Amino acid sequence: MLYHLNYAVALRCIGQLLQQQDIEIFEIKTDGSEFHLECGDPNPPYTEIIRLDYSIDKIKILDRQAQIRRGGSRPEVRFDSIPEMLRAIGEYVDAKRSHLRRLDGACLAHRPDLQLEYQTRAGEIVSETLALGWVHETAVRMYKKRARIANPVSMLTRGRTV
Repeated sequence: MLYHLNYAVALRCIGQLLQQQDIEIFEIKTDGSEFHLECGDPNPPYTEIIRLDYSIDKIKILDRQAQIRRGGSRPEVRFDSIPEMLRAIGEYVDAKRSHLRRLDGACLAHRPDLQLEYQTRAGEIVSETLALGWVHETAVRMYKKRARIANPVSMLTRGRTV
């Protein structure tokens, strides 16, 4: 298993791809070096299942391309967007130093929570239900943390009055 994989980055990239294709219903499964997605067809009559596979190398390439497109600019962030919510879920799995096994993304469009399954370093399979409100708050907290790091002067002067 690959524990050094940064799921926050990988899931954000997958979220950006899903958003570009207007896919809102999906399930992500991993097998260590690949991400396998089963997605609901975003086009009428909505009857097809779309299968997508992304290797870690492909995700690295997509992340670099996204960084180049962004350049130095800070685009507007929507914390309820699929990329930001998947990034927050990835951060959660990263913090647990675990391996993502499955994420049921159908709930992002239809339910107030989502099903997450991961494997701990000890080999235990854990299934959790995460409230979307908590995922949203985590995305906001991550953004604020990145904003402070991007502006080190504000970190040094925080709390001081002039």
